[in-house]
Amino acid sequence: MNLLNPVNKSFCLHQLFESNYLKLLRLIPQLHCIQSSSITAQLYNKPALKLIVVEKTTHTLTIQLTFCSNDGEIELIDTDSSHNIRIYLDTKSAEVMTAPTNLLSIPGNNYPKAALDAKWPDNYLLDKWLSHCLSQGYELLETAHDQPIPA
Repeated sequence: MNLLNPVNKSFCLHQLFESNYLKLLRLIPQLHCIQSSSITAQLYNKPALKLIVVEKTTHTLTIQLTFCSNDGEIELIDTDSSHNIRIYLDTKSAEVMTAPTNLLSIPGNNYPKAALDAKWPDNYLLDKWLSHCLSQGYELLETAHDQPIPA
C-alpha cells in the first residue's frame, strides 16, 4: 500500500469515496433507511459481519463495521475509535474518519497535503476490504428483530 502513491491524491480520494459509497450500498441495500442500531450478516463457516450505527442525521450516517468470530467475540476492524466510516447520503460518498493527532502540529502551508496523505491509506484499505466482503457474499439486511436506533 505504501507503493501506491497517486500524483493527484485529491482526485483519487474522491474516486475512492464514491467507490466506497457504492460498495457500502451493495453491502447494505437498505442504507438510506436504516432504522436499527446494529445489523449482523452471518455466512456459513465465516465470521459474522456486524454493522453498528454510531450516529445518524438527515444527510450522514456514521458506522463501524466489525467481525464477530465464531465463538461470539467481537473484533473491531480498526480498534481506534476515531476510525469510523462516515457516509454522506446526499453526495453519495463514504470515507474513513481519520483524525491523527499529528495533523494538529503541521504548519498551515503543508496541512492540506498532510491531510490527504493521512486519509489515503485508511480509505484505500476500506475500498479493498469492502471488495473482499462483497466477494465473500456478505449482505447486511435489516430484520424485524434488530435493535432500533435510540431517539
